[in-house]
Amino acid sequence: MEASSASSARQWNVSLIRTKMCPPRLPAACVQRPALLERLGKRPAQSVTLVTAPAGFGKTTLLAQWSQAIADQDHIVAWLSIDREDDDAQQFGAYLVAALFRASEEIARQAQQILNSDPLTPIRTVISVLLNGIAASDRFVFLVLDDVDRLSAKPVLAIVSLLLRYAPENMHILLGARAEPPLSLNQLKAPDKLTRLGADDLRFSVNEAKAFLERTATLPLDRPHVELLNEATEGWVAGLQLASIALDRVGDAAKVVNNLRGAGYGIDRYLDDTVLSHLPKPILEFLLSTSILERLGPAVCDAITGHDSGGVTLHWLDQHNIFIRPLDEETSWYRYHALLSDALQRRLKRQTPQEVPRLHRRASQWFAEAHLWPEAVRHALAAGDLEQAALWVENCAMEMLERGDPHTLLAWIARLPADAIQGRLRLRLAKAWALVFSLQIVPAAKYVSAVAEDINRMRLDNSVKVDEATLAEVYAVRSLVAGLGDDSESSLELGNLALANTVSGAPWVKRYAQASQFFGLLYHGTFDQIRRAWELADHQTRHVPEPIYSDLIRHAMYGLAALVYGEICEARRTFEGTLARAEDFLGPLSSCAVGVAGCLASIYYESNELPKAHKMIAGRTSIALQSCPVGGLVRYVLSAARLSWRDGERGAALAVLEDGRQIAITRGWLRLRLACDAETVRLLINSGNVVEARRLADGLARRVPALCEGRAGSAVDTWTNYCLLQARVLIAENAAEQATVILSGALDLVTSKGWRSLEAQISVVLSRAFEQYGASKEAIVVLERALRIGEAIRMVNSFVDEGPAIRALLKRFRHTSVRGASAHSAYVDKLLAAFDANDASPARTNKAGAHPVESSEILSARELEVLNHVARGLSNKEIGRTLKLAPETVKWHLKNIFEKLNVNSRIEAVQRVLGLGSKAATLDDGERQGTPGQRIRATGQ
Repeated sequence: MEASSASSARQWNVSLIRTKMCPPRLPAACVQRPALLERLGKRPAQSVTLVTAPAGFGKTTLLAQWSQAIADQDHIVAWLSIDREDDDAQQFGAYLVAALFRASEEIARQAQQILNSDPLTPIRTVISVLLNGIAASDRFVFLVLDDVDRLSAKPVLAIVSLLLRYAPENMHILLGARAEPPLSLNQLKAPDKLTRLGADDLRFSVNEAKAFLERTATLPLDRPHVELLNEATEGWVAGLQLASIALDRVGDAAKVVNNLRGAGYGIDRYLDDTVLSHLPKPILEFLLSTSILERLGPAVCDAITGHDSGGVTLHWLDQHNIFIRPLDEETSWYRYHALLSDALQRRLKRQTPQEVPRLHRRASQWFAEAHLWPEAVRHALAAGDLEQAALWVENCAMEMLERGDPHTLLAWIARLPADAIQGRLRLRLAKAWALVFSLQIVPAAKYVSAVAEDINRMRLDNSVKVDEATLAEVYAVRSLVAGLGDDSESSLELGNLALANTVSGAPWVKRYAQASQFFGLLYHGTFDQIRRAWELADHQTRHVPEPIYSDLIRHAMYGLAALVYGEICEARRTFEGTLARAEDFLGPLSSCAVGVAGCLASIYYESNELPKAHKMIAGRTSIALQSCPVGGLVRYVLSAARLSWRDGERGAALAVLEDGRQIAITRGWLRLRLACDAETVRLLINSGNVVEARRLADGLARRVPALCEGRAGSAVDTWTNYCLLQARVLIAENAAEQATVILSGALDLVTSKGWRSLEAQISVVLSRAFEQYGASKEAIVVLERALRIGEAIRMVNSFVDEGPAIRALLKRFRHTSVRGASAHSAYVDKLLAAFDANDASPARTNKAGAHPVESSEILSARELEVLNHVARGLSNKEIGRTLKLAPETVKWHLKNIFEKLNVNSRIEAVQRVLGLGSKAATLDDGERQGTPGQRIRATGQ
């Protein structure tokens, strides 16, 4: 079995083929080409080299020579040979990371770590992590992608384009292709850094032809004969190789030249006449039978041919220069030259078409026994054995899921016809899990519902026996789908059903069911119930080993429940322990680590430990937006926005909230949308923009009550945020009495749920509302309630963020005779000191050390205009209305901005262009007209 090398990381994909990540061994007849190597050596930093020529011109040999030369100079060299099967984005990304990890563990460790165990992190983000690892290295890094023209799928081409466009200064990429690859090479940031070598550059000179023939031909040749042969072949090295083989038989260079120039001589005919027809019959039969293979090893060749001479035959072909190339130093794997392989396959189909399926079937069986599943599936499909291909995918499906690789599994399943999948319950369940793990929530919900309906039908008519472990797994995956869709009631019910089954199944299935149970109990239980369920689950699984991912998710959900119920010490302890494990096993940029970090950031922010909160979100925003479930993402986005606002980065704060809002719309997460909208309203009011806050509140008032009012589950969370949003607008409009009615209802609701954190936060805002309309006694009473809870759970910034009105109330509270006031005096002093520190602290700018980009060089005037409105926190529709653009046009401009800036979100775009400064971007009139002097001009807002 071949697998990717990962000495310091657990091997995550046993299906990776190691020989694809090794430069092929240089043949004995290899001719050194110093002139071409010198041209390759004259490279600017961050450059791309494209070597394009038809088969047989020595592209791969040249790239292998170059790789060896630069490796000898102690540079990092990674190699990846691309096959026709590499048109799946996740699989291609995995090979890319593995190739660079093999070349240098240091530069690819974090990216490899994410791929090892984290199924939720998108491959684009993994590649960004990989590029950051390369940029951090103090060595030059070279990446060779051979046969890159074989790629055609848009997601894979997008990954290659990402590499080409954003390669760090210390990275050089070399591409080998038979034809112009489908990449926008002429649109690179610096086209002058693109070097091209074509067929004319690769043609052998007379001296190179002479050196080649001296090493391959047994007949001595003088220079005139070499010139004749080189002219006849036009410097084509494959033609010279054919001529060398013919010389050994004919012994007459002139006759060989005449044959080469003969009319109507295609490559197939010349191979037949020059090579194949003169081979021993067993050798020719071996070549035809094994021509179906992308790579050849002794064992698989023996399995196909039915003989045990594969190793000897491959060695004979190599020694006799019969268009075969060793793929590794151990000569355990070979590959036929493309010219020979194509000619042999055409001849095989022409002479014995009935043999082709049988040969593919044998190959499929061998690769399956070796657990090389991609090749096993490919050959089964080529044989027309759809059921066998489905069986191979089914056999490895759960293994793929347990090690966190749903994307590759989905790609394999997509290649199977629907009929081959329908009758395979295990395979259908695996697809359901894979859809869940890749956060395709709506397709997952539809698919798993269809599976459940089929199971119920089978149980009713007794057509198929469904075991209890399978039923438990169906409940578990459905509970996880419900949880990710924010349906807490179904999540609890289905999680309980999965856990009620006493039949032992996969440990990770039970752990996901427990996570779903905790999520459901958060909204439909008490923390005592959650704690008991946790202790029971912890006892049952304490000694169960890997996989780690499901256990981390279970811990994270328990920590989230503790946070909501105000058990802050327990939440903090759980999250800190879970984050340490997640960073150790998955890496600090894994989606699991990022989600937990977002929850910790909210705890640290609330307790006014701002440096710790900043550390939690630094460099993680893109991954959070792309891969975090709703609970972790709510806390991440709010923490990031509040920290940016505290630092004076108002545009960045509003931008990250709009990023969260767009994610909420895309995934149908109303809870996230209301959390972002409520925080946006608070920040708009704090900056004096009450009109915009009212407009947003009115828009929500037309829809949210019908969706959430009076409903149970996570809708309570959504409704509470809506009440806070409406109350804040009313307070800003001096209609505080109406606000108290709304807030009092929300307070009663969360109090009945036992959600102490939210109870304290609402109480703070309610005390402000009472104070504003003159109910001072009620204001003090409610404030004392907030202080009592806040002191117990170490709240600080829920008070400070309410501004001068709460500071004044706290000062008055310190001198009141209300019962319990003296007991809170030390806590009130701590809060007042936090107000003073916040006032005295200047806005911190450019925290992450990023540099403003020269936007005029890469962004158009319209794109700068759109980004200016993004920095003001406007949504796509609002930007469209302002600039008289359709929302889809705004999306298109944002997509271009993200691509040009190499970012994934609004917050990153604003931060990059503004240099993480504290000012928003505007354009003067000249810049709006697209003058050559376009520049972003910072103005205070």
